[in-house]
Order: sequence, then C-alpha cells, then structure tokens
Amino acid sequence: MKKQHNRTPMIRPGMLPAVLGAIVLLATVGLIGTDFYLYVRYAIGILALIFAVLTVQYRKWWWALPAIPVAVLWNPAWPVELPSQTWQILTFLGSAIFIAVGVLFRTKDPSSAMLPKSTH
Repeated sequence: MKKQHNRTPMIRPGMLPAVLGAIVLLATVGLIGTDFYLYVRYAIGILALIFAVLTVQYRKWWWALPAIPVAVLWNPAWPVELPSQTWQILTFLGSAIFIAVGVLFRTKDPSSAMLPKSTH
C-alpha cells in the first residue's frame, strides 16, 4: 500500500509581474538615456508596486522589501538621475531581484481550502 502525502498546494502569485518586470528590464537595456525610457520607468515602477501589493495582500509583507527599492529607483514622478553605466548595472540587478522574489515568494493556495479532502 502506498503512503499518501497530503501536501498543502502552494502558489506563486507574484510570478507574473516578476517575470514581466525582468523581461521589460532586460529588453530595454539599450534604451537607457533615451526619451522612450520614461515609459520603461512607468512599467517597472508599476510592476514592482503590483508585486509589493500582492505580498501585503497575502500577509507576507517582507517579500515587498526587495520590490520597494526597485519601485523607488524606477519611479518616473521623481526620477533618480544616475550615469548610464550605473543604470545598466541596476537593470541587471533589478531583473535578478524580480526573478528571485517571484520564484521564492510562495503562499498556500486559498482555493485548496474549499476542496474536500480525499480519504483514499
């Protein structure tokens, strides 16, 4: 007889904004210093804030701590002026932050609480 393991299903609710943020950052490295980069700053700032809000909604606010500096640095309302080389380094660091917190931030699946337990 096989032993059944009742594992709690886990989800990664921040994976989509994290992957989108990393893709946008890496795809637009060549646009640093151009006028179009303002739109990139909007996208990155919004995606970082979406991730931060998701972590707070799932009551795991400490995962928002890496996303907040990303939201502040890429904030288009109060832009941070840095040399292009610094922005390039921060772009790779920001994409690594997005991927790391997207993969590591997990929580219990709230829909699994409604499913009946199997008695096999």
